[in-house]
Amino acid sequence: MQASLRLFAVPLSVVLVAGCGSSGGSGDTGGASGTPTSTTSAGIPGCAPECLSGGSDPGTLPPGSYRTSHFLNGQLTVAFTGRWESHEDQPVEFSVAPEGSWDVHRVLFWSDLIPVGRNHKRAAGVASTASDLVAWLGTRPNLQVSTPRSGRIGKAALPAKVIDIAVSGAAVNEAADCPVRACADFLTWPNAGDHVYGIAEPAVLRLYLSDVAYGGKNHLLALGIEGQDPADLKAFLPAAERLIASADAPLTPAP
Repeated sequence: MQASLRLFAVPLSVVLVAGCGSSGGSGDTGGASGTPTSTTSAGIPGCAPECLSGGSDPGTLPPGSYRTSHFLNGQLTVAFTGRWESHEDQPVEFSVAPEGSWDVHRVLFWSDLIPVGRNHKRAAGVASTASDLVAWLGTRPNLQVSTPRSGRIGKAALPAKVIDIAVSGAAVNEAADCPVRACADFLTWPNAGDHVYGIAEPAVLRLYLSDVAYGGKNHLLALGIEGQDPADLKAFLPAAERLIASADAPLTPAP
């Protein structure tokens, strides 16, 4: 793994233990029975992702359309123009990278992100909305956050707030295992236990945040584009943005 990118996905084992359902199929691992599970034959329940479990490692993904097995209850499709790879398809995250570059840069699809402070505890008083999360991120002293701008996600052109996040030049390191001068951890997911997401300088995360609705409830959809430094992010953006533009799922803007 490149030193600039420190902590990424919540391990599949954590989600499998914390989830409340089971799922079958090749490459899947299930939990207890009797509650909602990831399935491509149904819509997205309003309780997702908390009430779903299971996960898979899709591996190499050839050019063409791909449909998730677990993320958004198996209802997200994307189109690859070349060979990509994925090692995370689970209720809270689907992440992909061009083949061979998993440790360099990735595109991440997240559901219902949770902000965490330096103590890795959930930040109090932050609603699960794009505006609240953007505002809170701007208060984190160890982060450098750009001015929010408008963007769109997927074929439905879901409105989103877009920001770039990096470790501040004056940051105080937050992680004992940081491989460089300073790391900052700031996000987690439902059912993630003690696992958090963070970046190490000079990595940059471009974050799309969109308030969406499914299953009769409002949710926060997030897409991240990782770069190991600003130049890498710039070079990766065209491919990442094409992938994001191809995304399709039964989501509507939150009322």
